[in-house]
Amino acid sequence: MDETDQAIIRLLQTDGRLGHREVAEAIGLSRSAAAGRINRLIETGQVVVHGVVHPSVLGRASLAHVGLVVRGPAEPVARLVAEREDCPFVSLTSGPHSIVAELRTSSAEELDRALTALRSVPGVQGVDTLSYIEVMRDVIGPVGDTDHQIDEIDAALLRVLQTDGRASYVELADHVQLTPAGVRKRVIRLMDSGVVRIGALVRQPGRDGQAAMGIGLRVSGDPQDLLDRLHELPQASFLARTLGRYDLILTLRSYDLGELLAGLEQVRGLPGVNQADSWMHLQVVKETYAFEGLAPPQHG
Repeated sequence: MDETDQAIIRLLQTDGRLGHREVAEAIGLSRSAAAGRINRLIETGQVVVHGVVHPSVLGRASLAHVGLVVRGPAEPVARLVAEREDCPFVSLTSGPHSIVAELRTSSAEELDRALTALRSVPGVQGVDTLSYIEVMRDVIGPVGDTDHQIDEIDAALLRVLQTDGRASYVELADHVQLTPAGVRKRVIRLMDSGVVRIGALVRQPGRDGQAAMGIGLRVSGDPQDLLDRLHELPQASFLARTLGRYDLILTLRSYDLGELLAGLEQVRGLPGVNQADSWMHLQVVKETYAFEGLAPPQHG
C-alpha cells in the first residue's frame, strides 16, 4: 500500500460513496487509474466500505468502552468476546488491558447484563468500563444526535449499505423496487440527517502498514477547548467524552509510527491534560457495525 493508496483511503473514510472521477480529481490520477486502485483495495480485502447506522436508530444508545484484564493468552478470550452481537469492536492491545472492546446496548440495564456476561468469560480477571457521554469523532460512524424517522424502505436500504457501502443506486433500486433517482434522494437524506455514515475501514491495522493507538485522558476544568484541539489532530480517528477512570478517549491512526508518537506528544502537551495513558492496538479481532435487527420503529 503506497502513499497514493493511503490518500485514496483517507478520501473514502470521509465519504465512502465518492465516485471514481471525484477521487481521481482529488488525487491527481486518471479516472481509470483511480478506479483500478479502488477496486484492488476492496477486492483484496484491504479496505471495506460500510454504512454505519446511528446507534439511536438501531435502539442501541447505551455505548461503552471496555478494557479486559485477562489471565493467560488473550486471543482465545478475544475470539469468545467477538462472538457477541452487541460487541462490534474487539482488539488485542498492549498495556494493562489485554483486550479492548466496545459494547452497544439498548439501555443501562442491558449494558449491565452484558458486562456481567463478559466477567463470566473464562480467562477474564477484571472488566474496566467507560460509558460514553458523547462521541465527538468517529473514523466511520455518525456522531451527534439524529431525530430522523426511517420507514421500511429506508430500513431496507440501510441493511444493504451496512454490507456494501458502495452499492450502486441501480442495485439499491432493484432491492427496494424504486427508481435509481428516488433511491439516490433517500440515501442522500439518510446521510445528511446523520442516520448513516458511509466510509472506509482498513482491515487489521498493522498488517497493511497502519497502526492505531488508544489514549485515555484525565483533564481539568471544562474540556471544550481541549476537545476542539483534539478534534483537529490529523491522526485522530475517534474521540469521545466518557464517564469513569478517564474523561476522554482518543484513538490515533497513522501509517507512520513516528506520526503516532508526534500525535501522542502533542496531546500530552495540551493545556488541560493532566494524564495521558496510551496503548497500542496490536490486532483487531473484530470491527463490524452491521446489525441484522435493523428495522423501522413501530408506532402504536
